[in-house]
Amino acid sequence: MNEANDTAATRRGVMKGIGGLAALSMSGATIAEAEDVLNDSVPSDPHTLDTYRSIVDAIVPRTPQLESELGPEHVPGGLDVELEKFLVWDFNHFQEIRAEMVTEKGLLDGPSDAEMPLEMFESVLDLTNLGGLLGPDSPLDVVLDLADLDLGDLLDLDGDALEEALTFGPVERYDISFADDVTSSSGPAEFELLVETANETTHQVVQNYPYAPAFTLVFDIVAAEFIARGENEDAIKRDRSKFPAGGTFVQLSPEDRLRCLWTIVDGSAIDRLDDLLSPLVPDVGILKYVVMAVNGLHGFGYYTEWSGLGETKTNNPTERSLSTPAGEVQSRQQSGYPGPADGYAANWRHAVDGGFADPDVENLNLPSDLKGDDVIEGIGGGT
Repeated sequence: MNEANDTAATRRGVMKGIGGLAALSMSGATIAEAEDVLNDSVPSDPHTLDTYRSIVDAIVPRTPQLESELGPEHVPGGLDVELEKFLVWDFNHFQEIRAEMVTEKGLLDGPSDAEMPLEMFESVLDLTNLGGLLGPDSPLDVVLDLADLDLGDLLDLDGDALEEALTFGPVERYDISFADDVTSSSGPAEFELLVETANETTHQVVQNYPYAPAFTLVFDIVAAEFIARGENEDAIKRDRSKFPAGGTFVQLSPEDRLRCLWTIVDGSAIDRLDDLLSPLVPDVGILKYVVMAVNGLHGFGYYTEWSGLGETKTNNPTERSLSTPAGEVQSRQQSGYPGPADGYAANWRHAVDGGFADPDVENLNLPSDLKGDDVIEGIGGGT
């Protein structure tokens, strides 16, 4: 085995932090399932894969500059272990729709708590006639037509700038529908997914709702709005050679991709674009959790003790043990964590400005009040 493969395998042990991935998984994946996903191929269309690849590359890039300082195991990034496959699989496996819960009633008919309108789960985005005499003029026209909107409905947004920025890359058609007559059956519903590009067609029949490709279309629209509002800090890369099947989203710099995703969580993007995005995903509100999971899955997969657990990585938690001295575990070296130590929780600091509200020391009932979300000063050697 050559040095490059050795390096990738070492980082693979970290990036395959299966316990962390499974713990934060939206699908509730088990350790074994997560491991299988990373070892096997995951059927997906190229636009979906390249969009998630661009996210993985932004969060865990290759870092050759660290080799001389920290060692060769720090060089490979998330793409070296195909971490995007777990994201695709996970988002496609977290919601099972049962046929008896689906009704033919329209959204405006006020479905009951026990029913979900059929139109929530069916969507067709047809871009095959762009620029044609009978077709729309731009991808934005297609999305507006799907949402039954005009640009006047999108307040505080430069429609021309949005239209110029929006592209779904090579995607020509996205079509999701129920595979059977769901309103006259019961049990888990099956979905038919069709994604066509100029050179490739992906056709699947799946039992869980295929959110993964829908999310990537959303990311392109949010990225177009991000650009139209001038929120990108780096120049747009019209060259998509690194992620050729991606759309607007992959044209952002790695840093701007993360800034763009965060506008979904804390920038009111989905509030402004709610009507535009609603036809593409059953519940727009879930997008905030998706972004949190995208970030968290990488963090849990990397900043854990997995690089030091050796062959016990996938054992039950009580059967795992460090095979590397605590101070030499890669993630601990990078984060400065010395390993379990009395009072170390007292030094816990949050990365978010302000963190959480700190309790007064004199009001604590120790040690029961020491919890992971507490930021405490003056105890156990704290500052």
